Parts: sequence; C-alpha cells; structure tokens
Amino acid sequence: MKYISTIIILFTILNGCTSEKLSEQKLKQVIITGKEYATFEEKESRNDISGQLEENSIISFYSRGGISAENIPLTYTHGVWNYTSELQWNTDQSDAIVSAYYPYMESDNFTVYEPDGKLKDILYYTGNTRYGSPIILKFSHLFSQLVFHVDPLLNKQLQEIQFTPSVSVHTFDPFSAEMEYTEEHPYPQVFTKQENGIYTLLVPPAPEIRVDISITTEEETYTASVHSSAFQSGYRYNYNIKSSNDGCGISTAEDFIAFTYLINGEAYADRCLEEFGTSVNGKMTYYLLNDIHFTPEECARLQSIGHYNQSGFENSGFIDCLDGQNHTLYELKLEPKSNMDSYALFSFVDTAGIIKDLNIENVSYSNAGYTCKYEAILTGRNNGTITGCHIKGNNSFTGESVKQAGGIAGINKGYVINCSAENIDFQLPNAQASGISFSNFGQLLNCYMASCDFTNTLSSGGICYTMEPRSEMKNCYTYKTIGYPSKKKYGSLVYKSNNCTIESGLYCDVDVRGVYDTYQTTPKQIYTYDENTMTAENDIPVIDILNNWISDNAQLYPEKIFYQWIKGDIPPIILELR
Repeated sequence: MKYISTIIILFTILNGCTSEKLSEQKLKQVIITGKEYATFEEKESRNDISGQLEENSIISFYSRGGISAENIPLTYTHGVWNYTSELQWNTDQSDAIVSAYYPYMESDNFTVYEPDGKLKDILYYTGNTRYGSPIILKFSHLFSQLVFHVDPLLNKQLQEIQFTPSVSVHTFDPFSAEMEYTEEHPYPQVFTKQENGIYTLLVPPAPEIRVDISITTEEETYTASVHSSAFQSGYRYNYNIKSSNDGCGISTAEDFIAFTYLINGEAYADRCLEEFGTSVNGKMTYYLLNDIHFTPEECARLQSIGHYNQSGFENSGFIDCLDGQNHTLYELKLEPKSNMDSYALFSFVDTAGIIKDLNIENVSYSNAGYTCKYEAILTGRNNGTITGCHIKGNNSFTGESVKQAGGIAGINKGYVINCSAENIDFQLPNAQASGISFSNFGQLLNCYMASCDFTNTLSSGGICYTMEPRSEMKNCYTYKTIGYPSKKKYGSLVYKSNNCTIESGLYCDVDVRGVYDTYQTTPKQIYTYDENTMTAENDIPVIDILNNWISDNAQLYPEKIFYQWIKGDIPPIILELR
C-alpha cells in the first residue's frame, strides 16, 4: 500500500509540472489577429467605413517591451497572422508596444516615398497589448488624402497639374510611427489631365503644411495654394479648383425657364444657350450655379425638356450634360400640358444625355387628365445617364389619369446610378408606381428609396416596378416604406422581374417581400435588416455591405463613378455628395 501511494503522489507531482509547463508555453505564444482597416474618413461626415486585407497579405511587425520584434514579416492565413521566425512573449511579463504596417517594408533603407515622389499609401497600427493577451490589429491610413476637383471648364484646357507640399517626411520611426518633417526637400507631384477632373494625392499629417498648385494649360499657367492646415492621418479633405473668369451657368428661375425653351430649339427673348454652358471635351455642359426657388407662376412657364415620339419621327431628346453641382431646385410644380409619350422635368434624355448632381426638393406633380405612358419627376424616358440626383423634402405625385409613375425615371433604358427618392406621397388610385424607376430595361445601380407612401396605388415597387429582360438592379436599398397598396401588392425592392439580374438589395419592410414576383429570375445577396441597428444578418452593418459591393464590383463598370455610402440622420445611410 505504501508503494502504491508513493507512485500516485509521484505521478500527481509530475502531472502538475507538465501542466504548468504547457500553460507557460501557451502563455509565451504570441497570437495576432485582425485584418480590418478604416478607409479615409471625411470630417464633415460620420463615416465609419472599413475594408479588409486579403488572404496571404504580408505586413511588417515591430514590438518593444513584452515582445521583441523588428520588421518581422507576418502572413495572414486562416484568420491569424502567421510568422516563420521565433516570436514570443519575454519573461519580464511587461506589456508589448506594438506597431504593424502594410504593405511589408522589404528594404532596410525603406522610404515612405515612391520613385516619382508620391507618398506610398501605407496602412498602420500602433497600440499596447497586455502581457500574454492576443494582439488584435486594426489598421488606418498613415497619411492624409487630399482630393482636388477641377472645374470642367478649366480641366478641359488642362495639360498638367503639379502639387507641391511645403514639407516632406525626413525621418520615420517604425516602432512608434512618428515622423520628423523638413521643408528643405519638397516632393512635387505631377499629374497629366484626368478626364473626370479629379486629382488625388497623399500628404504627411504635419502640424502646418501648405500645398502649392500649378496648372499648365495651352495658353498659360495658373497658380493657387491650399493654405497651411493641420492634416490628420486617415482623413480625406476635398477641395474645388475653379477658374476665376468662369461665369456661365443657370443662376435664377428666369435663367432656367429660358434654358428649357432654348434647349428645345425655341427662341426665348434675346437669350442664347452659350450663356448657360460651354463645350467640354466635345459635349455641351450646362451648369446650375445656385439653388433656385420657383413660384407657381414661374413653374407654369417651364417647358418639359425633350420630346419622344413612338413612331421614331420628330424625336428630340436631351443629348448634352446638365451639371447641377449639388444645387437644388425647390418648389417645382410639374403638370403635363398635352397628351404625350412621357412627361417629367426632362421628358426624354437620349443616349448621349447626362444629368448629374442635381437635387429636387418639395416638388408637386399633378396630371389634370392628359394621357402619358410614362410619368416621373426627373425624367420620363431615360436612355442616357442619370447620376448623383436626389429627390428630397416633402413631395407629392397625384392624378387619376396617371397609369405608370416613377420618382427618378418613368422608363429607364440607360443608367440610373447614385440616385435617391425620399418622401414621395403617391396619390395615384389608378396607377402602379415606384420610387426610382417604374420600368427598367437598363441599369439601376447604387440607389436608395426612403419613406415613400404607396398606399393609394394599385401596386408598387420600392426601387423599381418592373424589371425587364437583361436589365440590372444592383446595390440598392430601401428604408421604411410609409404605406403599401391594398393586399400588400408591393415589393420593397422590385414588384415584377422577368429574366433579369437583381443583386445586393437590402430592405427593412419585413412584412412584405423584397421582390414580389419573380419570373426566370433568381435574386442573389438579398438581405433584410434591422431599421434600429442598421445591421443585416450576422450583425453586418448595412453600410459595409453597400460599400464592400462597390469595392468588389465597380471595375465591372469602368466608365462609371460610384459614390460611397455615408451615415446620415433620416435615412440613416445616404450617398456622399460630389
């Protein structure tokens, strides 16, 4: 018995030592996770958009204190950052002061500048981790981003634009991510003309920095500067560059009335279209220079722009570009004055036509009894591109003779992208209606509908009423429909679909279908979400789903610009303004 007891005691002691050794080994093991990074944030928005580093990404890892590491390469696989060299907690049990960088800093003589003088877009993390705890990385952009929007008139003439920050990075400490700056070696950054007029550069997050700008055109050189500012890491700052001598555009209600006549080929007093725009890259572009408030008398003098005849004869669609420059038309009253194929502010936008960055607020649409096949607020028949256009405020759409109604478009055979329709009260007892486009033969991309009331309609769809063969609706969401037609003949996204593509749609109206009727169509990535938390399945933020779709799919539409989604008030998620 004594012998057996001795063995048991000895085994217990040995087992305790083994457990203690395993626990100590586990404590010394360094576990590193986290691949999320914050995108550039704008000061004026409550942006909280994030991206993720891809599988097999490699970062540089530095640490002092509880872990000793200098430029250790870590590779992200299977949910953790893996390392080949030895990496463990030190025995002094102190906290680790950690920093990490993407992409990996390959050279001992690493510099934050590219050979052409532009700063590298580096993601970084710094933080303290308690002894033995997992290290969770969340990256941010190391530098600040400046985005310059050059006026189309000036950009047309531009050959080259140069930006010269007044300071540059002299030294960089990867252990702390701290930088020292110098004014002795500026790095000019030169860009050739970009057709969209957008020029983006990175600058150091220095306490005081000035950016000198030089624009070279065929005739002369213009200079400007961004005055000394304290830029912060990870933030985006937007600037507009305009020529001091541009003045053409639409400034008043009287200007807009004249424009509607002249663009339709009719004379208006002694006015001419050249007052309102200029040719940009071979296309006439007209500019809205101010917000405009209309009286009922002024609205009565407006002409609907464009005309469509189903026979194909005497068609006169809008083929130019109207750039609203994010200005707003207030208190419009739209009323068809005769029987016609389609009616709206723009009755017919032809293939080459573009309407961009235009807001309409507090519009009243009514039809006293005329027959129109397609009716809408912005464009009755769109074959061109409508982008960055929004219907806001409190809006009404009435008329017993109306049959088919849309907010942005009656029928779309082109592109409707980055658009929204809010708070439209459809009082149409004999009609079918939708917030964005009634009938879609083209592409509806990156749009939303919020708080529209379809109670007094026959049947309706939040984004689109009928999706025709080979049409697309992608990356759209709806927010809190106010009322549905009787018997809930309503699709929160689409009412009817026929052999089309419906992808990445989100809605919170859980008591109705997202797509009411599907024929030879299989919608994919359709989510319901909680209107209070603005999260979808698995607590994924709606804003992340929308912006991640852009990151993954924008390259499929190389000629189009997708506006990012940002946080708003009501609705909680809106599109950024350009």
